[in-house]
Amino acid sequence: MKKILLTAALFVPLFALAQDIKEYKATNGVTYHINDTVHLGKGSNSNGSFMFVQDRGLGFTLPGPPGRTAGGRGLPKDLANGGVIIRSIKKTTENNLEKYVFMVYAGGPLRFTLFIDDAISVCEVTPCKQSSAGSPVPVASVADEIKKLKQLMDSGAITKEEYESRKKKLLDQ
Repeated sequence: MKKILLTAALFVPLFALAQDIKEYKATNGVTYHINDTVHLGKGSNSNGSFMFVQDRGLGFTLPGPPGRTAGGRGLPKDLANGGVIIRSIKKTTENNLEKYVFMVYAGGPLRFTLFIDDAISVCEVTPCKQSSAGSPVPVASVADEIKKLKQLMDSGAITKEEYESRKKKLLDQ
């Protein structure tokens, strides 16, 4: 009985760590699932490659300069505005911060690791935070619109009631 309990106690943590996450709601508000396509934007490195979509490689040294291996390179800029397919979702901890990592395929034999929230923050993944459709209208543009409406009312192109209703719509945004 003790052996069974000891064996069970040893294997329970292994099974807990081995569980895959089936879905993840990212910081851009999109819920990603396994086999979904993640739409890429532009790479954020100075050469146009992707900083947060890393080449996992094939696990062996490639021909070329000494010490160069398949892992650690960013996705090339040729795949900008393309898509990658999610194969698995993992949760990792780096420097006491929880990060979600997608293992993705972009076609071909190479696998890539996508640090989803970091990639969203620099618009390597779309939609990103900077391009949100629901962003508020800048105050200056609202003031300009009201000024134009006032000029239209003064010239007689619109009535005072139209002016007031449009002004109210602009101020309620």
